[in-house]
Amino acid sequence: MKIHSILDCSCSNGPGSRFVVWVQGCSRHCEGCFNPGTQPFTGGTEMSCSRILAGVDKKKVTGLTVSGGEPFEQDEELAVLLCSAKEMGLSTLAYTGFTWEELTKKKSEALKFCDYLIDGAFEKDNPSLCRWAGSGNQRFLMLHDGRIAADMTCSDTFCETGEIIIEENGTVVTTGFLNI
Repeated sequence: MKIHSILDCSCSNGPGSRFVVWVQGCSRHCEGCFNPGTQPFTGGTEMSCSRILAGVDKKKVTGLTVSGGEPFEQDEELAVLLCSAKEMGLSTLAYTGFTWEELTKKKSEALKFCDYLIDGAFEKDNPSLCRWAGSGNQRFLMLHDGRIAADMTCSDTFCETGEIIIEENGTVVTTGFLNI
């Protein structure tokens, strides 16, 4: 799987504490993308799913979030990663610029292994309705076996959130959605 970066623990990329993987490559090119460095299909690091998940500290995290880039443009590898994470007892969440309906039509294998899906193209001038979505058209869906079990987009529990993390080496990482 082509990986852009990994964050070992985040509380603003889905419910609970999460291990976050950003994939490399996205053909969607949404205007105002928060992660434009993830768009080119060149760059990134090729990693096996087992190597990716070897970095998970289950004492620190309860879930895996995969963002991008566009995770579903690596559907087979994404399915293996999400399935392996679930086997480890982690909840799974994927961000995508596609809608659930588009992924269903494409017969995405990975969709079956998502507990949560943030779907829809990012729209920079459309304020988010949900803590983890980037724009108001995006939905926060709970899935079961690839089917929508609940739409939790407008839940009061899930308002916007973001993090600023200062790593031991002094690197500053911002993640989530910050209105500052």
